[in-house]
Amino acid sequence: MGNNEPIDEAHLHHIVESAMDAIITIDAGQRIVLFNPAAQQMFRCTAKDALGQPIDRFIPERFRRAHQGHVETFGHTRVTNRRMGLLGSVMGLRADGDEFPAEASISQFETSAGKFFTVILRDITQRKRAETALQESEDRFKAFMDNSPAVAFLKDSQGHYVYVNRQFEVHLNKPAAEVLGKSVFEVWPPDIAHPLHDRDAQTLITDAANEQIEILPDRSGELHQWLVLKFPVRDATGKRYVGGVGLDVTHRKRLEEQLRHTERLAELGTLASGMAHEIGTPMNVILGRAEFLMRRTQEEQTQKGLETIVAQVERITKLMNQLLTFARRRPSERGPMDVGRAVDTCLEILSERLARHHVKVDKTIPPDLPPVHADSDQMSQVFLNLFINAVHAMPEGGRLRIAAEPTGNHVTITVADTGHGIPEEHLTKIFTPFFTTKEVGKGTGLGLTVVHGILQEHGGTITVDSQKGQGTTFTLMLPISLPQ
Repeated sequence: MGNNEPIDEAHLHHIVESAMDAIITIDAGQRIVLFNPAAQQMFRCTAKDALGQPIDRFIPERFRRAHQGHVETFGHTRVTNRRMGLLGSVMGLRADGDEFPAEASISQFETSAGKFFTVILRDITQRKRAETALQESEDRFKAFMDNSPAVAFLKDSQGHYVYVNRQFEVHLNKPAAEVLGKSVFEVWPPDIAHPLHDRDAQTLITDAANEQIEILPDRSGELHQWLVLKFPVRDATGKRYVGGVGLDVTHRKRLEEQLRHTERLAELGTLASGMAHEIGTPMNVILGRAEFLMRRTQEEQTQKGLETIVAQVERITKLMNQLLTFARRRPSERGPMDVGRAVDTCLEILSERLARHHVKVDKTIPPDLPPVHADSDQMSQVFLNLFINAVHAMPEGGRLRIAAEPTGNHVTITVADTGHGIPEEHLTKIFTPFFTTKEVGKGTGLGLTVVHGILQEHGGTITVDSQKGQGTTFTLMLPISLPQ
């Protein structure tokens, strides 16, 4: 058989019989005239049972009318064939009643016996199952990622976001539509973007996972600490990405800091107990002997020297008392306390010092202010500490404002001065043991720590507001004493 010779009927028959796709030919009346072995296998029906039968037998009933119309319409066109897939997915009906999806192509031709149509069918059940399984897998993955408590993202090697999960959108207030396809420099401010990009590059260069604390704003704009694990990702083509998951650890970090603070306080208690035993007794002996010698000598120079010794020993004793008050505070003996009277008592004690430092006092406490539930001795210690600190903050004189008013179930007490103020970077540290803004030798750093502890034990609060050069305001809240 030469290259230009037509394929004879025997060869055509062999091709049809050996084809892996089902080949069915129908006449103008849409009855089957050819039903190859692949069709027999696909429809689970022998050629003997299929030949002469209407093609509708192998089409689910709900699709039959549409199929008949389609074949008739195609027969009126001059198109000789429509290729596989152009008809879309069609449904077939096996002889045992099972339905299955198929891909089909159709062609038409005419002979002296009339017009015929040939349909070639490919069973795509496995493909559909694979597609369904893949879609279900993708749906499960999306549901898993969107319900994960962690933010998750994927970036390409240039730092462009190609995927973010729902938590990323919600917690970072960055909708996917505003993020995908954009670089970190388009999504975040420069001070945030540069560190992110550097860590992306580090992941790609080292080709290893790395864990970092990254500072990112939450949906309110507040900067939070995020523990982010970044890792290299490669797709099936070898293209490289940076994947990442992150958890907001801001609250955890705060708890860790509180734990460290508590541990420091426990250490302070141990230190105070030891100091009380090792230093307290010798200091009392020194103080007693110095006072005895002061009474016995008339020499002025000796008197001044002894006064210096007494002053320094009293300073050490005051530090010891503050340590012991903080570390082994006696149980509170709380009851109804008149805030106005407690404030007046403390101002009277400090009256000479206030006058000497030219500090004017403005007091606004209504006479009908409800009593608070407090230990009067401990609250006197609180007021004295705050008033003395205010005096120290106004070495050239100034104004001390004291006010109190009921606020719901509490009394709010304000102590404000017009002094030099506290730098912003120190505000979060002023209640920390041994932290002081005073010069070396002029403060122990325990006064405000004791104040804070007393307020906490009373179920109250203390906050501070200050700006350098514009004074400081302490706001205390104490529970109102309820009638018995």
